[in-house]
Amino acid sequence: MMAPVDYPNNTKYHRKLRGVLIDMNRDLFLIDKKIKAYAYHSWLLYDLFNDQNLDDLHIFIMALEDRRFLKHCGVDFKAFIREILKFKNRRGGASTIDMQLVRTITNFKDRTIFRKLYESILAIIINFKYTKREIIDCYISNAFFGSQINGLNQLLKVLNCKYSELSIEDKSNIAAMLQLPKPLSRESNKQKLELWNEKLSTRSLYAQAVRSKVKYCTTQDK
Repeated sequence: MMAPVDYPNNTKYHRKLRGVLIDMNRDLFLIDKKIKAYAYHSWLLYDLFNDQNLDDLHIFIMALEDRRFLKHCGVDFKAFIREILKFKNRRGGASTIDMQLVRTITNFKDRTIFRKLYESILAIIINFKYTKREIIDCYISNAFFGSQINGLNQLLKVLNCKYSELSIEDKSNIAAMLQLPKPLSRESNKQKLELWNEKLSTRSLYAQAVRSKVKYCTTQDK
């Protein structure tokens, strides 16, 4: 007599869990591919990644987006709990640079608690695999800066300059563009562009004013 065969659980919840794990594995593969691609090509693109020290652009981005970036493990738990408590009254916040990298590469932008938890798990995982420098550099290489402008390389082409030619003001402007992407440049958008320039200038000046609030680690690791 044959022994009964134990089939894997196939309930609705088990199928959902397997689906989430499959998605997570796929997204981690995409992130790994992007980081490896940036690491291979970055030395050809711009001077920012040739220096192991943090650049002004890194500092401005951290000042505006994630001041505790160098200290947390991918999730700023204090800010995360604060957002959960105020979720119904807030449109965002508490997203670390690590989480924004995950969102940028996976293009998973649903404004739900599940999306935030999913991003958080992936952000923690990539912190065990990559350095903070690799994470922020890959984010800069893939971030959305405006209409048809994805990544710093495309932005430099639009600005028609090399990275080494950027001023402090230019770098704070670039950091500000992460929250204020540049609208499409055309005649019908003239008023919109003027308003965008005003907002960008205000946020850029704010970045310069608060850069000292970035929290540094005592070591050069994660």
